[in-house]
Amino acid sequence: MASFKAITVTIIWTATAGLGLFAIGAYEHFRNPIWATGIATSLLGIHMVNMASHFKVAVERSSERFK
Repeated sequence: MASFKAITVTIIWTATAGLGLFAIGAYEHFRNPIWATGIATSLLGIHMVNMASHFKVAVERSSERFK
């Protein structure tokens, strides 16, 4: 159940962040180096938050396999 919750949180965060990028028009400006740097940084941040939230929510499940 913890994995399902973690995946749900990840999907919600990714969808929200993707809608935010879509709202600011990131798909129109990706060839501009300044915009590309900002978009890449935000995508990296989105990925890092996804990983952190997944491990935070599903930590009790992952620690069981080492017992």
